[in-house]
Amino acid sequence: MSATPATTSGNRLAEPAVAATARVVAIAAATTASASLFLIELLAGKILLPLFGGAPSVWISCLAFFQAALVAASLHADRVIRRRGPRFQLAVQVAVFVGAAAAAPAGFALAARFGRPEAAVPLPLLVLATLAAGVGPLFFAVATLSPLYGHWRSLWPDARVAGDGSHAAYSLYAAGNAGSFAMLAAYSTLLEPLAGIGQQIDLTARLFLVVAVLTLAVGGITIRLAGPPSTAAALPVAPVGWRQWLAWAALAAVPASWLASVTTHATVEVAPIPLLWVVPLAVYLASFVVVFSALGRRLSRFQGPALLLATGLAVWLVAADCGEPVWLVLSAHLAAFGVVCLCIHGMLVDRRPAAAELSSFYLALAVGGACGGLFNAIAAPLLFDAHHEFPLAIAAATGLAPAVITCRWSTRLLATCVIAGIIVGVLVAAPWLVLTRTVWLLLLVLAVAVATVTLAGGERALALCGLMLGTFFVGETSRQVLSRERTFFGVLRVCASPNGPSRVLMHGGIRHGIQLLTDDPERRRIPLAYYSEAGPLGSVFAGLDAQGRRSQVGVAGLGIGTLASYARPGDDFVFYEIDPAVARIAADTRWFTFLSDCRGAVRVVVDDARRALEREPDSSLDLLVIDAFTGDSVPTHLLTREAFAIYGRKLRADGALAFHVSNKYLDFVPVVEAVAAAGGWMGLYARDDDVGAEAARLPSEWIVLSRSLDTVQAIYSRPTSDRWTWRLCTESPTAVPWTDDRTAVIEALWHRRRLPEAF
Repeated sequence: MSATPATTSGNRLAEPAVAATARVVAIAAATTASASLFLIELLAGKILLPLFGGAPSVWISCLAFFQAALVAASLHADRVIRRRGPRFQLAVQVAVFVGAAAAAPAGFALAARFGRPEAAVPLPLLVLATLAAGVGPLFFAVATLSPLYGHWRSLWPDARVAGDGSHAAYSLYAAGNAGSFAMLAAYSTLLEPLAGIGQQIDLTARLFLVVAVLTLAVGGITIRLAGPPSTAAALPVAPVGWRQWLAWAALAAVPASWLASVTTHATVEVAPIPLLWVVPLAVYLASFVVVFSALGRRLSRFQGPALLLATGLAVWLVAADCGEPVWLVLSAHLAAFGVVCLCIHGMLVDRRPAAAELSSFYLALAVGGACGGLFNAIAAPLLFDAHHEFPLAIAAATGLAPAVITCRWSTRLLATCVIAGIIVGVLVAAPWLVLTRTVWLLLLVLAVAVATVTLAGGERALALCGLMLGTFFVGETSRQVLSRERTFFGVLRVCASPNGPSRVLMHGGIRHGIQLLTDDPERRRIPLAYYSEAGPLGSVFAGLDAQGRRSQVGVAGLGIGTLASYARPGDDFVFYEIDPAVARIAADTRWFTFLSDCRGAVRVVVDDARRALEREPDSSLDLLVIDAFTGDSVPTHLLTREAFAIYGRKLRADGALAFHVSNKYLDFVPVVEAVAAAGGWMGLYARDDDVGAEAARLPSEWIVLSRSLDTVQAIYSRPTSDRWTWRLCTESPTAVPWTDDRTAVIEALWHRRRLPEAF
């Protein structure tokens, strides 16, 4: 019998050196492509976060876009793989690469026009449109490679000899996730601190070129090894049943939704630590690497008990509103999430198809991930007034758990009757009840649970119902919530303070202002929290008053409008606030009255502070207060040399620039000092830690800068207290001034606090 082209090619591959080289090239291509894909994602988020206020929802929206783009790329790859052989597939991929490279410059220019939050477009849609115009073509081109590489690798003779080629193909998928994990780790610790945005864009272009070359290499090897199209097509592409396809998508959707949920919950409700979102994403990626390994196969036998234990731990953490100790709570959340990812992704591995159906499998994973991400980014903010998507993800994961116990039909019937009776009772009493949208959604979930009890099994549905009942009303009693509103930037709560007759605005665990509850306007105007008259900010106003120069004041960050209490008749205060909901709450006299009680003129500009300041007249402000750094989302564009240049133009020659740099996890003092020194500013620093028994006064840190020595001396000469004093700002020997091109939040995490020398 004469040797076929495939057999002849297989003999060439049988040579150890050639075979090893080919496998290394394939693994390098898969790893580099995934690393490049993640670099595109991280760079896009780095560029967009400052434009849209740095809220966690921006990153969640970015994730949703990339997941949706992955669906389009996977669908394209599936269609191409099903049509013809490797030669045609490689030609199409080359065309895609060329088109992406040609469209990239015009895309970035178009994205610059889209990326304006003041446009009359919902912010999530604006983020998606900006990403689609800016990095959409590049991302699409690279995202098509994972299923294509897997298909090509399954056609190599060594893979076919070992079976249907699926093991070799899925090993490339694991290698790709390892590449994503490596890029995620390297970006935060190396690339962001050492390279500016321009250098990162250049690196992205170079890496894209490397990926294109490796793709040509893998495609060329496949064409030679797989033989002519008729031989390469010998492996049939069997259709996938819709039930199986939906099962894959459902299994992929739950961890994706949990990823977005735990990221938001951890960074908003538990610990507002910048860059914390990196850790859940790393856990998510690492789980794919593990489940495709031998260790993952050994762990698969424990999927049922492990998944139920993990969801039980998660529901307890959420329902109990755990927040302290932070390191333990975060570790528990990450442990639960990691176990869930291992279990559910392990189920995907157990159900993975043969290599002939590889493209359909990847498409299902992409669709499921996109559904989970888009639900959190788009649907949840429209449906819920709090982060209820987290308990929904927990409940869904519980419903996917393999049965650990079994219920007889009599038990299922009893559970069904009890739950149905509760729902019917509520519906009958509905005309006499005032039910919120959340309650109706809860009833809908219970109705779904009834169907699950009947059809799927009682042990899953009972757990689902218990989880939903235990987590839908998280923290309502303990926080004494008076009003709640969810926006693109997060969930805002107006709460009654437990420390006396006062009211507080909360964003997650961060307090954005406190006001006394009293009928006396003078007492209502007393500034509390970080802004006490006995603290550093009061000293700034007193020093400017002594010079008679502070009638025009700008404030970046509204909160509840506490700084309006410093206004005198004839003063003009302007607040810049990016979140319209904050502006509405601060102006609502049912909750806060600092703006309505203001003795001077006050106006609120809803826009990004830096962009709004650019429209203000030059030399128009006596004092500019930058108050936007207490949360987890750091608006780095307010701390760059270019931003300081804007501040300098808008302030009068003897004006003052005050930075509220209080943050539980970051040290912004070296950052501000480095930029100030580079711009020729003089300044003072104060840290007011000991607030004594004043329950409504919070510890604070302030830096005040000016280009006028007289202004600095006037503020320094004001009486302070035994609890704090002004100290001279000195240039940090380690911090590098931030610019619009280069910012590195991780530097603020690394710096150790030190007290500057006395003035």
